[in-house]
Amino acid sequence: MKKLHIKPKKDSPEVILDHSSNLLSIKGICHPENVTKFFEPVLFWLDDFKKYLDANGEKRDIKVVLFFRYFNSATYKYLITLLQKINELTEIGNSIFVEWHYEEDDEDMLESGEELFEFSGLNMPHACIESKF
Repeated sequence: MKKLHIKPKKDSPEVILDHSSNLLSIKGICHPENVTKFFEPVLFWLDDFKKYLDANGEKRDIKVVLFFRYFNSATYKYLITLLQKINELTEIGNSIFVEWHYEEDDEDMLESGEELFEFSGLNMPHACIESKF
């Protein structure tokens, strides 16, 4: 399994999906011109990661860090799918802890995180929403 690292650009976040450290991280601004093209490798990687863990019978503690300064509505839809795929990892016995970070005075981003967890079906005991940056 290869690590996926997408470098940040002015309209897209940095993505680090690393099976060896059990870290899944997406940070930055997200309004890419083609949101499908941006998220396809991320979603494919998550599918492959699930297959890898399931095939090897491995159970891991996986940390997910999400920090967006801004994202558009098209990204929002993909974030729901992303969190659903992350939640699927719990269904095969992995422990997931998701951190949703936002800037201290960004109430909209706080509410977006709460809504995303709710819409994705991700259990809140596996998630925290905090202002840290």
